[in-house]
Amino acid sequence: MSDRSSVQDPTLLDRPAAPALRASGRVEAVHIRRRSRKHPELLLFKGTPASKHSVAKSLVATVVGPGEPLPPPWIDMEKGRIHLFYSDADHRDLVALREDPASQVCYLWISADGLQSHAWLLRTR
Repeated sequence: MSDRSSVQDPTLLDRPAAPALRASGRVEAVHIRRRSRKHPELLLFKGTPASKHSVAKSLVATVVGPGEPLPPPWIDMEKGRIHLFYSDADHRDLVALREDPASQVCYLWISADGLQSHAWLLRTR
């Protein structure tokens, strides 16, 4: 039988997880504001960093051709732009992003070694 007292110890529960998350990789977050009017041919969205540690200020979504492999999401650190890839223009994330960009936040996690990444588009309202 395990000792549950160590699991319920409040000093363990109050430890911040941020150092452990940073050790396993990097998280970028951008709060989307609007679609770019300057480049209507692109699915380019302007925003603001959603975290004090983030440099992401925009997001571009690209629809790849049928049968092509989806590249992993990545960030251009110089431009502060997150790049996402979809196989279908009618993907539910893209539809939601086009319909109400200001209600979306994009999170991008990149592993510490840079070999893995994953992105999430989340609706805030």
